[in-house]
Amino acid sequence: MEIGKVVGRVVSVSKIKELEPVKLFLVQFTDHEFKVKDDFVVAIDTIGVGKDDMVLITQGSGSRFTKISEPVHTDASIVARIDNPDI
Repeated sequence: MEIGKVVGRVVSVSKIKELEPVKLFLVQFTDHEFKVKDDFVVAIDTIGVGKDDMVLITQGSGSRFTKISEPVHTDASIVARIDNPDI
């Protein structure tokens, strides 16, 4: 799993049927102190996040183990919002 910050929404008018109900977000990865890195991923939203939210992302085959992401061919899913980081 990776920690990241939602920096924007990815809008696509033409996409496969499985992606039609799914929102896509651009997430910038952060380090363990929540400082942004120069590394990004497009991830599907499985919980209802918004811009500037800190999130937890699963990647690879693990990203398809939620009810929303199971039918979607995805490599990254947002699975949690980080509300109060305790470092």
